[in-house]
Amino acid sequence: MWALPAPTDAPAPLLFDSAFLAKLEQLHLLAKKLFRGEHRAERRSRQIGSSLEFADYRNYSWGDEPRTIDWAVYARLDRLFVKLFEQERDLDVHFLVDASASMRWSATEKGPQRKLQQSCHIAAALAYVALANLDRVNIAWFDETLREDTGLTRGKSQFHAVLDYLRRPPEVAVKTALAPSLKAFSQRLKRRGLVFVLSDFLDPTGYEEGLNLLRHHHFEVHAVQVLDPAELAPSLSGDLRLTECETGEAYEVTATDALVRDYRDAIAKWLEELEQFCLRRGIGYAQATTEVPFEDLVLRVLRDGVMLK
Repeated sequence: MWALPAPTDAPAPLLFDSAFLAKLEQLHLLAKKLFRGEHRAERRSRQIGSSLEFADYRNYSWGDEPRTIDWAVYARLDRLFVKLFEQERDLDVHFLVDASASMRWSATEKGPQRKLQQSCHIAAALAYVALANLDRVNIAWFDETLREDTGLTRGKSQFHAVLDYLRRPPEVAVKTALAPSLKAFSQRLKRRGLVFVLSDFLDPTGYEEGLNLLRHHHFEVHAVQVLDPAELAPSLSGDLRLTECETGEAYEVTATDALVRDYRDAIAKWLEELEQFCLRRGIGYAQATTEVPFEDLVLRVLRDGVMLK
């Protein structure tokens, strides 16, 4: 049984027992684009190669390998046809986990860092799915900059290394800066693949530039937005002093019913805009609030969001 220790001050770690891992092994990460790899994996592509999975025939051409000729067909039709096979390719799967101060925020002053914890659990589960399917996995923290990553790992034996990395978010919580972080990631990688960005996307400079950069560099992108329910429907009222967790700026406000309604309308509009931005650009999108049970989140929400099949 593997356990992912939660970030500092979080509740007891969630256990990945054998039954849950068996469910994960039955899922396959969905990639809408085909990526070349040096190792054959358990994913079939439309690339024509030399695996044992038959695809089609074509007419023999001078220079074709004689062993690919179907002699049984030649005996029946007196024509030479070459067998074509589907090539199985591996996939590079990257998880970029937001470790900024807003991801460590909790509705209670000494509450668990549930957004960061939920992101770690999602990344760990999906990484296990990829490793179980012989894809190559890479994980990196980011905040105002991209941190050192794990490097590409392959095979279920590397799941321990994944968990070890996710146990250790950056010690200092700083602001969110999506664009420079995702730009640095795009420039760091030579081979393209599938990218999961796990974040609350609460960047005052916006999310558009960073996500567009990944698409421009031909990554297949999925955005997993992790939020606390209190961010969607705050229950505070009266005279308040609110401190912005990433900048330290303080604001004096009176939370009237009208102001709370305006806030809820504004955040609902922002969430809709993010979802539509992703849909228009072929970016997978799923919202993952911290009160959703973890197993339900991974096996239902992300699958319904066309991230798993």
